[in-house]
Amino acid sequence: MTSVARWDVLELPVSGPTGVQFRHPSGATAYAESFQSGESWLVRFSPDLEGEWTYDGGRFTCTPATSHGPVRRAGTTLRWADGTPYHPLTTSWFGRPDQWAAARPAIAASPFNRVRLAFSKALEDQVRDLLTAGIVADVILPLDEPTIRATVNRLSAYRNITWCLSPTPVAADVRRLAELIAELDPSHHLISMHEATDPGPPWLTHLSVRLENLRGVSALRRDHAKPVFVDACGHEGNGTTPDTSLRPEEMLTRIWEGTVRGAHVTHAEWYVAPQPTADPQQSSGGAEQSSGGAEQSSGGAEQSSGGAEQSSGGTVPWSAGGSRPTGVVAQRLRLLREVLDEMPDGVEPIDDYRDAPTLAVPGSYYLQYLGEHQFPDRTFSLPDGVYDVDVLDVWNHSVRRTRETVTGTLTVRLPGTQYQAIQIRRTS
Repeated sequence: MTSVARWDVLELPVSGPTGVQFRHPSGATAYAESFQSGESWLVRFSPDLEGEWTYDGGRFTCTPATSHGPVRRAGTTLRWADGTPYHPLTTSWFGRPDQWAAARPAIAASPFNRVRLAFSKALEDQVRDLLTAGIVADVILPLDEPTIRATVNRLSAYRNITWCLSPTPVAADVRRLAELIAELDPSHHLISMHEATDPGPPWLTHLSVRLENLRGVSALRRDHAKPVFVDACGHEGNGTTPDTSLRPEEMLTRIWEGTVRGAHVTHAEWYVAPQPTADPQQSSGGAEQSSGGAEQSSGGAEQSSGGAEQSSGGTVPWSAGGSRPTGVVAQRLRLLREVLDEMPDGVEPIDDYRDAPTLAVPGSYYLQYLGEHQFPDRTFSLPDGVYDVDVLDVWNHSVRRTRETVTGTLTVRLPGTQYQAIQIRRTS
């Protein structure tokens, strides 16, 4: 009997345009429509329950999972289907199909675990490559019903998919197309619409917004009680528009600010001329630990209506299809990736410290970002105990760790420079 692991892909040949009903002994059912692949027709299905499934003309066994499964919404947060917390760190890459092979190794080696992709003829290859690397593909779908139907039927069995509709001023179209995606997708992947004028309707599982002042995400989470993705906050670069010419410090602080406010902020990069190297300062000795570094910035090109226009150096901006990020922010985000990977379950924004965004599991974990402020110190009210205290220099990618015994309050000494964060973890 055919077997497939939970949340993996079962592929069945069929005679033509049709659909297949799958049944599980628990009473669960799922329906998947066919799509055309060359001269053949196929149906793909990703089972989410172990055991024997049946369908007209056959059966297969779903074996235990070898992955975390697809991403699910959990209130205002995100989890993998097996319950593991999911903390996305995203980059945007909107290149041509022939540019993907060069970009793929850079993405796999980057701190990003989610990539925004535009619809193209190479989309399935891109999704598969990202699946192999354990990276989620946020697929931007055009507002075209035949394209949506064919794409969802073809790709929805891949567990690393989320859907995002292109903007439209017609709310009825959003609802109809979002409901079509939900109807066609037996895996129930997340669905958003970028810059939706009304992000509250239930057919949108999360918000995908454009936002330059990241303080605004706190109100969005509160008002809509959904996960918030800031999928457009600007580009690190030297392009000709305000959106494509952010200083690296500004791009980095926007990502940290939004993240510590409980949102998920997308990195983007648009360099059109060589940039000087800006390696982060290395720390050494004592309790200080340093890691990472920044790659040298190099050439890029600004996108025109005809695609990505090449500069004299023959390179393309990363977010327009470049072969690798050439700025400094992508490398400095490795520290944030480390923090997110070690973050305990149940972290939420708190209002205890209103002058600085703070994520916490009250009493045991705190992460506070100080941004452009140059505080000499910060005081926290904590339960008595022993804590590991990290002062994170976000810009220079360094960590100074001490162990403190706390009775009532803890004062953390700071270097008095910008772009600092504090992480506090209770050890007893």
